[in-house]
Amino acid sequence: MKNMGGTPCFVPMGGHRIFYWKFGNGNQKPIVFLHGLLDESFGFRRVVKELLNDGYPLYVFDLPGYGKSKLPLVKYLYQIDVWADLLLECFEKLELKDICLVGHSMGGLTSQHLVLQDTHNRVQKLILLAPGGIPHPEREKMRKVLFPKTEKQVVLLLRYLYGEEFPEPGFLFRHTLVTNWNEKPNEYLQENTLRREEEIFFDSKMKGIKIPTMILAGAEDEITPPFMMKKINSYIKKSKLVWIPKVRHAIHLEKPDVVASNIRIFYNT
Repeated sequence: MKNMGGTPCFVPMGGHRIFYWKFGNGNQKPIVFLHGLLDESFGFRRVVKELLNDGYPLYVFDLPGYGKSKLPLVKYLYQIDVWADLLLECFEKLELKDICLVGHSMGGLTSQHLVLQDTHNRVQKLILLAPGGIPHPEREKMRKVLFPKTEKQVVLLLRYLYGEEFPEPGFLFRHTLVTNWNEKPNEYLQENTLRREEEIFFDSKMKGIKIPTMILAGAEDEITPPFMMKKINSYIKKSKLVWIPKVRHAIHLEKPDVVASNIRIFYNT
């Protein structure tokens, strides 16, 4: 990200810091990015590259507990609604307002929590990329997919993210992913989310989101499948649903140009 002109920054939060990349210095309304599960700010590099010449101020965060946004290993902190509150505090410290907030997958779910907690209306537009928000009907299957314990399960997750065309990773990469994805932060997040499922997954409570919203979804996504996207679209009154054909869950990596184009159009309307 640094070789694209990004400035690495930290927001002090009292005992810990939240990390973000800053691109651009214009006076336009900021676009803020929140990544998904098992990812970090670097995952948005391709979308950011597409938007660099547009002059938007871009803020690309590492979610609390991910990347360089280290949190104390206190189980309570690894909860999506807690992260939303921490990020809102970051926005206040950075004096961000009129925000266009973009969240992928778990970042999309975090974004929904953030908007519903946003009493000062800092976020004016919401873009959800293959967002979470509704419990998957095959919970146990998805839990094994999203929290892989073996190298074989890592390969399966990558298939869910990118499809069959994604080349099988080498041994060292698989081993590294298994190790990283089974560290305490992900374990705490999984336990807290399952314990508080009805509070974390909004379902019909999404009706409380009143700002203009765009949902971008992969037509072949099995992690947040089409029927779930249609439900979210029906719950959020001011939302529109845009399908990206022949794409699975990692739409920001598979089709960054399409994602960036839709962000651009929605931002300017």
